[in-house]
Amino acid sequence: MQQRVPILVYHHVYRDGDPDLVETDGRKATGVIGEAEFRRHMGYLADNGWSVVSTTGVIDWLEGQRTLPERAVALHFDNGWLDTRTITMPVLREFAMRGTCYVISEPTDAASAGRPSAFRTSTEGAVQKPCITWSQAEELLAAGWEIGAHTATHPRLAEVAEAQGDEAVVAEIERSNEAYSRRLGIVPDHFAYPSGSRSARTDALLAPYYRSLRLWHFSQPPTWTFTDLGTSPHALDCQNIDNTVSFEDFTRVFEEALAG
Repeated sequence: MQQRVPILVYHHVYRDGDPDLVETDGRKATGVIGEAEFRRHMGYLADNGWSVVSTTGVIDWLEGQRTLPERAVALHFDNGWLDTRTITMPVLREFAMRGTCYVISEPTDAASAGRPSAFRTSTEGAVQKPCITWSQAEELLAAGWEIGAHTATHPRLAEVAEAQGDEAVVAEIERSNEAYSRRLGIVPDHFAYPSGSRSARTDALLAPYYRSLRLWHFSQPPTWTFTDLGTSPHALDCQNIDNTVSFEDFTRVFEEALAG
């Protein structure tokens, strides 16, 4: 039986009753989940013996540099929304867990300067919502989180490559990496594709910059696919988790992972 590692991808975690905690018909990913349900998820991991590991730990395992606990899971939080710092991080601290926050550099620049910014996501469309500042990203790092790369402006990179060519993709990546280096003193090892938009060409362009590239996809009802020892570090699989996912489907992630 081959070990499978779930990589759970969340976006927003909102206070229960927040007006942005939108209702869902299940046909489209929302990217939002309530705090109580998120706590229920983390409680399930803790109660069922799942060990939260870092993204670096997953890549070390794929490259044969370490072993992982039989019940290993990684937690990813995309876009660098403010609620990752104000809601998600305190909840994870209660459970002695940490995650990887994939930060979009230009909205983080704007938040750090006290300016609003807008960008487009596949879950919410064009949005203008608060992101973390670089100081808050440093707080995540100090708490043992990892910071991942998520581009400068959150474009669909496969479409950028097709419409504008390789140079535009590289410029987007290098602009964000310069910001991470300047503001955090690091260039992230791990990258997540905005909206899951990738191609063989973008993989080839990004692979020299990062140890890992992570996919993203959505289906309803959910069909879970996993990262295992046959997975390329430049094609990490994951599970999108938001309020379109029932608790029964959430627990099925781990049942199917253990089934190998």
